[in-house]
Amino acid sequence: MNVQKFSLIVPIAGDNPVYEYKIPLAFSQDETGTMLCVQAIMGLPLQVFNDIYFIIIKKHDLRYNLRDRLAIQFKQKSLTNSKVLVLDNPTDNQPQTVYEAIKAEGIDGCIFVKDADGYFVAEEILQQNGVAIYPLEELTIVDPQHKSYVAVDDMNYITNIIEHRVVSNYFNAGGYCFEDAEEFCRYYERVKDYGSIYLSHIIYSMLLDEIAFRPIEVSDYFDYSLK
Repeated sequence: MNVQKFSLIVPIAGDNPVYEYKIPLAFSQDETGTMLCVQAIMGLPLQVFNDIYFIIIKKHDLRYNLRDRLAIQFKQKSLTNSKVLVLDNPTDNQPQTVYEAIKAEGIDGCIFVKDADGYFVAEEILQQNGVAIYPLEELTIVDPQHKSYVAVDDMNYITNIIEHRVVSNYFNAGGYCFEDAEEFCRYYERVKDYGSIYLSHIIYSMLLDEIAFRPIEVSDYFDYSLK
């Protein structure tokens, strides 16, 4: 495995009518004053990433002064390699957000995409295709119909990932690693017109082409929407 540039991407570029009068959950603060989207990455081995990108949209930035607020958070957490990318318009889905970030910033090499609406601890993240997984039975509170589920074989390879259907006791904890940003973009362009898509659809398309993905077992998972 070649060591290459490694970027962390946190996409928060969707929109909802409720955001006209209520700040998106990811930008709200916990009891310590930390934005949830920032807390979402604090369980990762941040030292492995060359750059960290938070992707937001202009209307939310203007309404809630997000760039300045995030800059304060970065300083407080010593996230010196973090930056905010502001998109002019909301995206239709998370894969589009990641795609537009890659194109806008010229991101290459390996990328790790972290959902902003939850937290987990990952001791190690390698520069290889992978999906963060957590066992369903470990949760005391769960919203199973809004998860994607991951099947893992005896050789520790991912064999399937599917939205909203329980095909295994492992669900996707909200972390996705793609070894090659350019390859991610090719697969996004292949499926982008299929309607409402998730990152799991990108991964499934790659699995069909026999591109290997490994599970990334994580701990201390927490879904902010269930707090």
